Amino acid sequence: MQGQRSSDTAALPAPAALPAPVTLVGPDPRRRAGRTPWRRVLAGVVVAALVGGAGVAAAGTLVSRRVAETFAVRDATRDTAALARVVVEPALTDAVADRGAAAADRAAARARLDDALVGERSAGSTVRMKLWAADGTVLWSDEPRLVGERFPLSDEDLEALRTDRSDAEVSDLDEPENRYERGQGPLLEAYQAVHTPSGEPLLFEAYRPYDQVLARAADLRAAFAALAFGTVGVVLALLVPLLLWLLVRIRSGQRLRERLLGRALDAEAAERRRLAGELHDGPVQDVAGLALSLGAVPETREAAASLRAAVSSLRTSMATIRPAAPGRDGLGAAIDDACARARAAGVATVVEVPDHVDASPAALTAVVRFVREAVWNAVKHAGAERIDVRVLPVGTGLRVTVSDDGSGFDPALLSGPARSGHLGTTLLREVAEDTGGGLLLSTAPGAGTRWELTLPADTEAIR
Repeated sequence: MQGQRSSDTAALPAPAALPAPVTLVGPDPRRRAGRTPWRRVLAGVVVAALVGGAGVAAAGTLVSRRVAETFAVRDATRDTAALARVVVEPALTDAVADRGAAAADRAAARARLDDALVGERSAGSTVRMKLWAADGTVLWSDEPRLVGERFPLSDEDLEALRTDRSDAEVSDLDEPENRYERGQGPLLEAYQAVHTPSGEPLLFEAYRPYDQVLARAADLRAAFAALAFGTVGVVLALLVPLLLWLLVRIRSGQRLRERLLGRALDAEAAERRRLAGELHDGPVQDVAGLALSLGAVPETREAAASLRAAVSSLRTSMATIRPAAPGRDGLGAAIDDACARARAAGVATVVEVPDHVDASPAALTAVVRFVREAVWNAVKHAGAERIDVRVLPVGTGLRVTVSDDGSGFDPALLSGPARSGHLGTTLLREVAEDTGGGLLLSTAPGAGTRWELTLPADTEAIR
């Protein structure tokens, strides 16, 4: 550690104990100014596109079942209507619905329907077929145990009989008339009105496997998924190159701005060095020589003392004009220069900084900027006699503390409107916010003040 940098600090008491710290700025790495995480941006775009595609595919899965059911109902309605009109109705005789007909005639009428629909049954496209009278009696079925039984017809069935229309719906297998269809999975029942030769309306029903609906839903789901992820692929193929180009352009612009800023700072530093050199080689040397000459004459010794004080003030100003750079001269030397105004004002300063601090130039600059503002606040507003400055590496960051034995203040004042002449506290907050660091304050009236800054050591830019 670099030791104390003021010769008159040994006799000064350490700062008094302070109250618990108040958090002015909470650490948040997301605030830190630095390079844009291009890889995260690209990964975010790709993930967002994939999630969007998955969302479209999931929505398509939900929609596809409804669409498939709609299509299946439409197809079942059309096929059943065609079967009823082309096959069932031509095979009907009046005896099938005539309660007064001989049993042999009714049996022959049912046998005629059996012969007409034998191909439909063997094809396996239907699970069950029924022919109903208007009163709910089953006149014929490919399940003989149902013939002659009577069940109430639904409102939809009665409407189909009255309007001669066809329709289809998912079958309710809990109904007693559907007890022989149970165990074969969900079924789709379609119905169509037919007429005997004498014009009596009857209702023909055909029950078809619901797996046709599921198969169509799977086809539609695959189509939705292919469309969704195909669209995502096309969007990514078009968007990623454009995004890469934009990121490269932005990064190039950022590097250009950094170079321009660096050149501006270099030019400023060069001008400051030139001015400091001219002061050192010109007026300072001349005044120092004059003070030395006047000091040899008793009558002018008082004037010589005043000139020596002026030389000291000029040298302090030179240190302010040409501050040490933390990257070039070391962090300790830069902080020493940041405390020069305090020492010139007669305030003892103690600076403790490691010989080597592994941090980015921007982080080191932020530390010096923070120390300069905190130290000058103590000199200007607190009436401090001693200021302690410490820099410590902590994990992957730095901790900077500036403590003084001044008058202190009520930290609640910082929550109100900014007071005239107190811009320094705002600047201290800005250093913490710009680096993504945290800022703590411990102070009370008459108890001194302690500022504590923590910041990431890899901060890459300071606004």
